[in-house]
Amino acid sequence: MDALAPQAMPAALPMVLHDITVVNTKKQAQVKVMGVPPEEFGIERGARTIKDCNYCFHESSRPVGDLIGLGYDAEQVKGIASSSPAPTTEDLSRDSVDEERPEADSLNEMARLVRVTEHYIRMDYEGNGKPCIYRVTTAGEGGMILKREGKEDIERVDEYPFAAASPVPQSHRFFGRSVADLVMDIQRIKTALIRGLLDNVYQHNNARTEIAESHAGPNTLDDLLVSRPGGIVRTKTPGGLNPLQVQDITGSVYPALQYMDATREMRTGVSNQSQGIDANALQNQSATAVAQVFSASQMRTKLIARILAEGVRDMFALLHATIRKHGQQAETVRLRNTWVEVNPRNWKTRNDMTINVGLGSGGKAQQFAQAMAIANFQKELLMGGKTNLVDDKGLYNTGAELLKIMGHKNPDKFLNDPSAKDPQTGQPLHPPVPPPPDPALIKVQADAQMKDKELQMRGQEIVANAEIAKQADERKAQIESVQAQADIATQNRKTEAEMALAQQKFELERELKLLDFQLKKQMHDEEMQMRREQHQQAMAAGAFKVVAGAEAHGQKMEQMRSKPESGE
Repeated sequence: MDALAPQAMPAALPMVLHDITVVNTKKQAQVKVMGVPPEEFGIERGARTIKDCNYCFHESSRPVGDLIGLGYDAEQVKGIASSSPAPTTEDLSRDSVDEERPEADSLNEMARLVRVTEHYIRMDYEGNGKPCIYRVTTAGEGGMILKREGKEDIERVDEYPFAAASPVPQSHRFFGRSVADLVMDIQRIKTALIRGLLDNVYQHNNARTEIAESHAGPNTLDDLLVSRPGGIVRTKTPGGLNPLQVQDITGSVYPALQYMDATREMRTGVSNQSQGIDANALQNQSATAVAQVFSASQMRTKLIARILAEGVRDMFALLHATIRKHGQQAETVRLRNTWVEVNPRNWKTRNDMTINVGLGSGGKAQQFAQAMAIANFQKELLMGGKTNLVDDKGLYNTGAELLKIMGHKNPDKFLNDPSAKDPQTGQPLHPPVPPPPDPALIKVQADAQMKDKELQMRGQEIVANAEIAKQADERKAQIESVQAQADIATQNRKTEAEMALAQQKFELERELKLLDFQLKKQMHDEEMQMRREQHQQAMAAGAFKVVAGAEAHGQKMEQMRSKPESGE
């Protein structure tokens, strides 16, 4: 073959098409708050607060797979023995269905639990004379320091990542008291009283019997030891059995129980009045007196909520610090019914923020009364012409606050925000309506124009009296036209106001009729439910009477059979 001859081109491969799916995964960081059980947290002795302590720790059991996923050395983690801590009192009381019962090591190595402790220590680890807070992670019974990327997991942190609160704080102590600690002794006393009361009732129902030995036959003691309704006691002499009288202690136990309940209410602040189940609170008392008693009974509960709010404030401070440190991208969130872009990267120098805890301003009724007082005050200012003190934004804020108290979170469904603007044009979405022209001003302007024209007429009076008369007629026609237009505008505004008032009256009457219908329907449903319950109770009472009659007939027949036997 000639080397210079052209070679044949290979055949073109057929075109192959493929369907592909592109998946774009975007990871979004999220701050989480985890509740720590009291038995898993520890702090140095003598500590007053977490911020001022020198050492605290968090001990928990975690799966091997989670630790490896966090980047710890896999071989080291797998070599740690499984954790088998002894159950504490809190564990036993919290575990009601044996869900925390220790089990044998699972065959799944990644699910095996090991004890992990995070130590937070304030110390001079670097030796520069400046103590800082360090986190040291250990695992196992021996406290082995875990390694991550070949280095021991000893990391410097800015602050302790814990927030604590106690409902009943103790002076100069970190650990306070719970509500259960306040009433534990009361519960034990009530248990002893109720047990004594029940024992007394048992002795009344089944009292002991005195019998002389001379009256006792060979079967008397056996018959007395068997206590059953309608039982027979055989004796030598009739009338030889004397039941021992048991003193009734219910008259002294019930006042003691009421006293312990009153003591519990004083310690905890939880009473029948605060729960709305005290029927005596509504007898011969006005609504204001009942509201005052109800508010006073809730003071203790509100105090506990206010104390716990301090711990919530520390928790939000930790959340804010975490977002400041690790927030890297902007997020769009809904804030006050408006989509706002929040960029944590702009918070790096945000050191002047304070977290305020709400002090409370009374109940719903009191808040509504206060808001209505503000609305009435604004109304009086507007009627007095003080428009410089109250504007559309102030009226909108008052209406929004009233709707918020009523339970409506979005006031824009009922009111138009005067400060809302079009995002495209920047113009207000709800501009104020221009006020209508004042008829008095129109009349003044007409009078001024008439006086000007009269001056002109006097200047031209010498030239042509006829022209002056003609101009006077024209001015009179213009004045009448202006007055007619003013009268028409006034009548139109009056008609519009009457129509708006009639529409409001119609809406109010419709709502009243709807509420009346709902109330009657609810009362009818409750009456039908009460009738059904009474019918069921009557049926149950009839069944009980039939059973009781059958039992009485059986006892009578047994007595009739026993009489011939005794006669023999």
